[in-house]
Amino acid sequence: MWQDPFTLIVALSKDNTASGQLYLDDGETFGYQSGEYVWRSFDFAPAKAGHGGVLRSSDRAAGQSAAEGRTDVTPYDAENVWAKSIGHVKVERIVVLGLKGKPSKVTVKGQEVEWTWEDGKAASGKKAGQSSRLTVKSPGVGVVGAWEVKIE
Repeated sequence: MWQDPFTLIVALSKDNTASGQLYLDDGETFGYQSGEYVWRSFDFAPAKAGHGGVLRSSDRAAGQSAAEGRTDVTPYDAENVWAKSIGHVKVERIVVLGLKGKPSKVTVKGQEVEWTWEDGKAASGKKAGQSSRLTVKSPGVGVVGAWEVKIE
């Protein structure tokens, strides 16, 4: 299943931030012990003004510290053979829950991408109900490699 496209779901906190991680290995061998895995970090930071923000994907640098001191795991190297072998695996959709308002545009690498919006509650609200939902369709980014999605 690791070759199937991914959907990332970003659930914003009350301060309109979010962070998470993605760990992948082949699920069959002990290749992770020699560093054959992918460890990504995702962070959403709100815009200084307005209701958008930026979602960033980066190498999980803390993965190295997590692996330090263990004799069975090699520290993460983003250039490992397994990471390169799944470089074609894409993120097919990004869903952001709890934005304060409908964006005017969404861009990846300076290019506008297709998205849909469903009204709902912002993450900072105290009322119960369905959260707002931004769905970014086919953002053109992979599970390997750094990227950012700007929501304006």
